[in-house]
This record gives sequence, C-alpha cells and structure tokens, in this order.
Amino acid sequence: MRRDRLLLLIGLLAAAAYFYGLLADQYMLRLFIKPIPVLCLIAWLAPLPDADHRRIAMALALSAIGDLLLEFQPPFFVPGLVAFLGAQVVYIVAFTARDRRPQWLRAVPAALFGAGAYLWLAPSLGAVVGAVAAYIVAICVMLWRAWAMVGGTHPQRLAVFAAVGASAFALSDVLVAYNRFVAPVLALKVLLMVLYWTAQWLIAASVVRQSKD
Repeated sequence: MRRDRLLLLIGLLAAAAYFYGLLADQYMLRLFIKPIPVLCLIAWLAPLPDADHRRIAMALALSAIGDLLLEFQPPFFVPGLVAFLGAQVVYIVAFTARDRRPQWLRAVPAALFGAGAYLWLAPSLGAVVGAVAAYIVAICVMLWRAWAMVGGTHPQRLAVFAAVGASAFALSDVLVAYNRFVAPVLALKVLLMVLYWTAQWLIAASVVRQSKD
C-alpha cells in the first residue's frame, strides 16, 4: 500500500509539473515529464503475474512512447499516432480476452461516435486524414470491447472502470486532433490531458490485482 501511494504521489506531481510547463511554455519540462504518470501506472501493475497485466502494461508502454513523440517540437504526429494505434490494438486484445461476448448492440454507439468524430475532423486533417481515420476505427473498436465487458464475467466494478476509461480515452483523442488541426486552445489541451490520464488510470485499475499488503 505504501508503494502504491508513493507511485500515485509521483504521478500526480508529474501531472502538476506538466501543466505548469504547459501554462509557462516550458518545452523541455513538458517533454521529460509527460510520460511519467503513465510510467507510474506501469510500475503500479508490476510484478506482472498474468497475461492481462502484461497486455495492459504493454499498451501503457506504447502510450508513453506516443506521449513523447507527440510532445516533440516539431511533433512526430504520424509515428506518435502509430504508437497509440498499437496501444489501442493491445487494449482491444486485452478486453476481448476478458470477455468474448460479441455484444453487437454496444458497437452501435461506438460506431456513431467514430463517424461523428471523423465527419467533424476530416475537413481539417489534410494529408493525415487516412491515418486518423484508421486510428478512429481502432479506438471505436476498443470502446466497444470495453463496454462489452459490462454485465459479463469480469468483476463489475472493474469492468465499469475499463468502460468509463475507454470513453474518456476516446474523447481525449478527438480533442487532441481538434486541438492540433482545427483550433489550438490552451484550455482544451489541459482538459484533454486530464481526460487522457484519467482514462489510463481507470483502464489500469480495471485489472484484477492481488493485494501486496
């Protein structure tokens, strides 16, 4: 428990430092600090006793790489998108391994969300429209598979964590694209990072962990 609290404190302090770097326009601070909250979640999941833990940790690691690539100036947008695409694929595998029920009706709102996001963003995406479209498909599948767990065999509180986390992740990603390609707004970047870190924390918290107390 002491270790968990220490990792939480480090993650929260790193997030606060990132927001300071954002507001004060401190590029190097943001670059080095941004992956730390997600790295703390990886450490929180260790040691990794089963495949589910390892999958979630792998998705978090890919996300941390994506964090760095997107924070670079100029940003490596497409490589960063590929890293996050890999994270979404691993999350899809993890959620499907937990519950294989199709739950097709739950795919409908995810698909509508993706279609709406694409139609909203596409006119401003230019050369990366294809890459962003592929990513939207992946995050919609991830969203569907997360909500498919609710009411299944995975512990319900943890299934809800994953579903809400996936929803926050999807919304955060849409805001990332809007902020980058449509209208850069500082307040929006603060909001999308709050959503992103909350999403990753909820998804990490959706694993079944053995107490170390």
